[in-house]
Amino acid sequence: MENKLPVYKDPFVWRNVFAMLLFLISLLMITSWWLKCYTRHGQSIELPDFIGKNFEEANRIASKHDFELVKIDSVFKVDQPGSIILQQNPLPGSHVKEDRKVYLVVTKHTADLIPLSALPKLYGQSYESKSAELKKGFDITTMIAGYIYDAGPVNYIMGVIYQGDTLLNNKIERLDYSIPKGGTLGMILSKDTGADISLPNVVCMNYTAAAFLLNSLGLVVDEIEEDVLNNKNESYVTHQEPLFDADYSIKSGDTVHIYLNSKKPADCQ
Repeated sequence: MENKLPVYKDPFVWRNVFAMLLFLISLLMITSWWLKCYTRHGQSIELPDFIGKNFEEANRIASKHDFELVKIDSVFKVDQPGSIILQQNPLPGSHVKEDRKVYLVVTKHTADLIPLSALPKLYGQSYESKSAELKKGFDITTMIAGYIYDAGPVNYIMGVIYQGDTLLNNKIERLDYSIPKGGTLGMILSKDTGADISLPNVVCMNYTAAAFLLNSLGLVVDEIEEDVLNNKNESYVTHQEPLFDADYSIKSGDTVHIYLNSKKPADCQ
């Protein structure tokens, strides 16, 4: 008769036992991995704050959680470089699933061009009000480039200049010219001095009449009292500087010196 080995010494049995154990261990590992994946699926994580970051930097952060960043709009900002994130949707701190798309608004690298025709009316308008309107509505700054005499109110826009080019005055209106957002326009403003005026002769006039005439012409009156006894308004002009000359012109805003005396000059008619 053939001698049989005990079961615990039979190599065939042990091989089967070892194979079964290996199978069970593998099954447990696979089940554990599947449970982790299943449990993780549907979980939400907190969305990072991408606002203020460069798009490339934000993209590296997003890739760790398989977020997809999508640019939906771009805006030019004078004080910021391009590709800086201004807005994100969903908002920072929102709880979202992985693989979520995040929609972004970023800054542009180049400025938007604004045609002169798109700007509000400037010629003949108040500098103060239009300067504020251009800054608020178009992000265009202004500076005073000079003054020119005009019979109307002071500090009104008489001309517009950009980088040496005249865009607007009483003869020119270049509506097709484009200004970059964030640019600076130079403004020529009105003033009430500088006009050529024929100098009047106020000698022999009383002070009240002489001062009224000179002031109405935009001239500054400098009174020099020679011998005024009582009321200055009842005194007379005995001399003026500059002297009257029918061919002589003076600028509005200039000063005329008048000499006053209580007695009317003898050669006055």
